[in-house]
Amino acid sequence: MDKSSKGAPQKSAYQEDLQATANLTDEQIKAQFVMEDGNPIRVPYKMVRQVVFENVKHTGEFMDAEHAARLQYRLMLKDAVLKARVHYIRNKILVIYNPLDADNLKEKTSLEEIKAFLKVESNVEIDENAIRDEPYDYYTNFYKYAFSPPAIREHPPYGYELKEWKKMKPQWDRKVEEYSKKKKIKQEEFKRAYLADHPDLAKSMGIEIKPEEKNKKRKSEKGFWFHGV
Repeated sequence: MDKSSKGAPQKSAYQEDLQATANLTDEQIKAQFVMEDGNPIRVPYKMVRQVVFENVKHTGEFMDAEHAARLQYRLMLKDAVLKARVHYIRNKILVIYNPLDADNLKEKTSLEEIKAFLKVESNVEIDENAIRDEPYDYYTNFYKYAFSPPAIREHPPYGYELKEWKKMKPQWDRKVEEYSKKKKIKQEEFKRAYLADHPDLAKSMGIEIKPEEKNKKRKSEKGFWFHGV
């Protein structure tokens, strides 16, 4: 018996991850990034796979809606499963998983392991002829969708139909742009007038105030009427 290994502390998942990524090559590190508008963005996955099981019979963990919800939860507990949807009414199970040949450092699995989990551990009867396994672009369809949603999510304001809003939108965009320009001009005028009243602040900011600006009064200095008691 090897006494040196007796009672040795077990490594945590974080320590194992550090050890696994300690000796990565430059190519392996570059593979974890994608270029978006000239900027590198690190993503956990790129190309993964999506499998759809159709014509699933209502047996085992798929016997009713409650068991189907439990089956979906058990699938999501797997580290290599990115997304799982168990549709009891449609007799369908959808799983997005990280395949064995994926170019990433995350936990991986195979289609055979998923099938074995459904058949053996969950007693789910699946139709081998109704399985569709295909590549899935995780960065475009999953990751990027959350941060840059497509324009189809845009909806017309309350009280307008979509066709009517599409005709009005160009004119609305022009008005918004004009308002933004006028707003920036007013902000700049207010800033210059304020600095003209506070030359020390303008000097500390390195901004030169012209003599004509010092004598220029702001519109807010015109005064107002007050009707008191």
